[in-house]
Amino acid sequence: MVRRTNRRRIARGRNVRKYGSRTSPRTRSRTSTRRTFKFKPWTPTEIKTLRKIYRDTPTKDVAKKLGRSLSSVQGKAGGLGLHKTAAYMKKIRGGWR
Repeated sequence: MVRRTNRRRIARGRNVRKYGSRTSPRTRSRTSTRRTFKFKPWTPTEIKTLRKIYRDTPTKDVAKKLGRSLSSVQGKAGGLGLHKTAAYMKKIRGGWR
């Protein structure tokens, strides 16, 4: 038997999925939608180093020194409330602002 919603789609000339929609709870298991993140926890030494060098060093260099990804360093620095210094930003912009 064709479901009522599929009848409308067929009448309009649209494709019909055979086993329900992609987001249907019947076709997707709960475990496939959960994400598991495996990350290396930040050690107190790494946090201390980050606090010390983040303000005046390019983030790419900080990430390389700590052995972390660029986004993890940016996220941790933001979480700690760290910002680049005005002098560093002026140097980066080349006197633009």
